[in-house]
Amino acid sequence: MKKIARTILAFSIIGLLISIYSFLHNQGFAPGEFCTLSDTVNCDIVNKGPFSQIFGVPVSLIGVIGYLFLAIASCMKIREPQDRGITTFLLLASFSGLLFSLYLSSLEAFILHAWCVLCLSSQLLILAIFILCGFLFMERRAK
Repeated sequence: MKKIARTILAFSIIGLLISIYSFLHNQGFAPGEFCTLSDTVNCDIVNKGPFSQIFGVPVSLIGVIGYLFLAIASCMKIREPQDRGITTFLLLASFSGLLFSLYLSSLEAFILHAWCVLCLSSQLLILAIFILCGFLFMERRAK
């Protein structure tokens, strides 16, 4: 169980770093040229476009906060492997993050017609975190 929680922690930290970089790019403090490969693969269109904020809050900042919560919760799970509440929180938080990332992916695919390499990386990470949290939850139920 601790190995899964450590993997969730590692993925959360990677997601946190990606989200921080994406936030810095959104705010104009970091370049985004490396992920602007074409009109279809273009971080600027996605990260600075009309859907890059929700109620004035940058989507990348929401990612920073979400990954930070997942990292903290996974640290707590490593320290308290038998705590069922933390497991439930991790599962629900990662599921919420996955739903949010699916919403963002649908915007990229059907409205913007552009993809962000950073966003896609984050979306793969949250999917992996959700699957790992599912394993934690099922393992907990088996006991």
